[in-house]
Amino acid sequence: MKTRERNTWLSILLSVLFCLLFVGCKNESNGTGKRVVNVTSEPALCAIYCEETDGKSMLIAAMEDLQTGGKLTFESSGGMIVSINGQANAEDFSACWMLFTTDAELSNTAWGTVEYAGKTLGSAIVGAEDLPLKAGEYYVWVYQSFAS
Repeated sequence: MKTRERNTWLSILLSVLFCLLFVGCKNESNGTGKRVVNVTSEPALCAIYCEETDGKSMLIAAMEDLQTGGKLTFESSGGMIVSINGQANAEDFSACWMLFTTDAELSNTAWGTVEYAGKTLGSAIVGAEDLPLKAGEYYVWVYQSFAS
């Protein structure tokens, strides 16, 4: 085989390997290895259902994807979600966004519960940055008032 032919075949082989390594690994839904569906947003509620996940993604990454896709807006400060879809936490925290999940391992029903989609969700024991997405689980943000 001539050097020129060998180089051509080598280039083709490297191109195919590059495609397999960098394109083939992406999830077809958003390229991050997770897919979130059934996003519901109301004035005091934002529900996210995880259909499938790579087992490494956190809730905050899904929220960022949803924000990029125009399905959700949120702001965070110091690791805390302070606004969702334009509804900001009260300055004195007499009303704020609280996170609930169906993930029994990462929720505490003694801290509070909400009902959603026929399920009881417990208060999340960690924030969105530390809450791993799990397939089949709901993650629901509820704007709650604590004023008397």
